[in-house]
Amino acid sequence: MSADFGVIPEIPVDAAALGRLAEELRAKAASLPDVGSAVVARWDGLEAVYEAPEAAAAAAKMRPLTVVAADVCEALLRAADIVDHLSDDLLWLSMRRRGLVEDVAEFARAARGIDDRDRSVELAREIDGFAADVDERIDQARGDLAAIPLPPTWEVAIPDAAAQPLGPRLTWAVRSEEITTELVMAPLLALARSGTSRVARLIAAHPEWADLLREHPPAPDAVRTWWDSLSPAAAAALIDGAPALVGALGGVPPLARVAANRVTARSRLGEVEAELAAWERLHGEGASADLQAERRAAWDALRAERDYLRGVETGKVQLYLYEPADNRIIEMFGTPGTGTTRILTYVPGTFTRFDSFYRGEVQGVSQWMAEQESGMVAFVWKGADSPGDDEHPGQTGFGIGLLEANGPDRAAPGGEALARFQREVASDPTLAHGRQLAMGHSWGLVPVAASEMQGARYDQVHSLSGAWVPDGWTPNASTSYSHWSYTDALSMAQDAMLVGAGRAPDTVPAFESHIYERRTDAEIPLGGDLAPFLRPDGPSLRVSLSPLSNHNLIAGVSTDNIGPLSDLRKKVFE
Repeated sequence: MSADFGVIPEIPVDAAALGRLAEELRAKAASLPDVGSAVVARWDGLEAVYEAPEAAAAAAKMRPLTVVAADVCEALLRAADIVDHLSDDLLWLSMRRRGLVEDVAEFARAARGIDDRDRSVELAREIDGFAADVDERIDQARGDLAAIPLPPTWEVAIPDAAAQPLGPRLTWAVRSEEITTELVMAPLLALARSGTSRVARLIAAHPEWADLLREHPPAPDAVRTWWDSLSPAAAAALIDGAPALVGALGGVPPLARVAANRVTARSRLGEVEAELAAWERLHGEGASADLQAERRAAWDALRAERDYLRGVETGKVQLYLYEPADNRIIEMFGTPGTGTTRILTYVPGTFTRFDSFYRGEVQGVSQWMAEQESGMVAFVWKGADSPGDDEHPGQTGFGIGLLEANGPDRAAPGGEALARFQREVASDPTLAHGRQLAMGHSWGLVPVAASEMQGARYDQVHSLSGAWVPDGWTPNASTSYSHWSYTDALSMAQDAMLVGAGRAPDTVPAFESHIYERRTDAEIPLGGDLAPFLRPDGPSLRVSLSPLSNHNLIAGVSTDNIGPLSDLRKKVFE
C-alpha cells in the first residue's frame, strides 16, 4: 500500500452479530406481554385462597405489571430497530471498504513507482471519508440507544397513567426504500469504476452482489440516474462484464438490457451447440424406441433453442429479460425512442414455457402490432410462472395446467411481477409518455388485471379469450376494456360457470365484448327434445366443433383471424 494512504479501518462491530442481537431483543419483547398477564392473573386469585388485609393490597400492587411489561416491550423493540438499522448500514459500509481495498491494491499494481499524485490524494480522501462515516454511524446509534426513555418505575406505573412516549419507531418498513437503494447501489458504484475484465472478476468474486440486487432491487429511477451518469466506456464494461446483472436490472435503458442479454445468450449458445454435438454422437447408437423418442425430443428442443439464440446473437430477437434459471423471459419488438407513442405488454396464457418463445408460439400478435406503426414498442412478458409450465407429461400435465389456470394462487404473484415491470417501463424516458396498452390471452388476462390491483395503470386492456379477473378487481375509470373471442373451449367452460367463479370478461360490464362466429359453431337449444318442460324457443348454448383451435386462433396472425386483428388494430390505434 502506498505510504500516502492511511490504514483503511476495519468495521469495529460485526454486522451479522448485530442482526442476531436484534432478533434476540425482539424475541424477548414478544414474550413480555404474555408473561406480565400471566403473573397478574395468578396474583388476582390470591384473595380467594388467602384471607388477609394484605392480600388485596398485594394483588393491586401486581396489576400494573402489565403496563410495565408493555413499556419494557416497547423499549426493547425500539432498541432492536436501532440495532437492525445499524447492522444494515454497517453491511453497506463493509461493501464500501472492500471496494476501497481493491482500488488501493489496483492502484499500487498499476503505479509501480510512478507518481500519480492526483489519484493518491483521491484515494486518501475516500479512506478518510469512509473512516469518518463509520465513526459517525456508530456514534449515532449509541445516541439513539441512549435516548430511549426508561420505562416508569413499578410504583408509578398504574393502569390509568399515560405511558411515556418513545418517539418514532425506526422500523424496516419506514427505512426499507432508503436502505435498499443505498445498500444495493454500493456494488453498482464499485462495478462502474472498473473495466470489462475487472467487472467480470468482481462479479465472480462477489456472487452475493447479484443475489442482493435480485432479492432487493433498487428503485428503477435510482438505477436510471446512476446509469445516465456513466461514461460510454463504463456502460460498455458493465454490459460485457456483468451481462446477467445488467440485463435484469430495472431502470437500465431497454436497449442496454437487450445488449447485455445478447452477451448472455451468446454464452448459452456455445453451451447449446456443445450439447447438440454430444447428442449427435448418441443419435445413431442403438436404444429402445422410448429412449430414441426422448432423444429426438431433446434434440428438437435444443435445435429450437439454438435457432432462437442465433436470432438473439444477430439482433433479430431482442431480449429485454433472459433468466432461464428463474423461468423468466421478456421479448421486445420495436425500438424505444423519442418517437415511441404506444407501449404494448402482451401476456400469453396457460402452458407458456421457455420453449414457447424458442418455437415462436407466443410472439405473433405483439410482433404484428409493432409492425403496424413505427411508434409502437411491444413486449411479450413471461416474468412469472405460468400455469402448466412445469412440463408434467401427457394428460396429467394438461389437467394440472388447467387446474392451475383456474386457481387463485398465481394471480397475486403474477400481478406483482407485472406491476413491477410496468414501473420499470414508466422509469424510462422513451417509454414513460406513450399510451400504455395491456393484452392477455387466456390466463394471461389474470396477471394483467391483478397488476391493476397492485397499482399498474393502462390506457387500454384487451382480453384475447381472457379467462377471468381476480376477486376484488375493479376497473379503472380512465381505462378502456375490450374482450375479443371466438366460441372456444374456454368460453364454453365459462358459460357452464366452471372458470374463475363466473368472473369471465364477457360477463364483466367494464369489458366491451366482441364475439366472432366460425363455420364450426353451433347452437344447442336447451328446450325442446332435450328438456321438454322448457320452451322450444328458450335459451340455447353456443358450442364449437373446433374449441381448442379457436382458442389459439384469436391470438394468432393467420388469415383466418384477420377480422378480429383488423378490429383490434383499429381500437389500439384509435
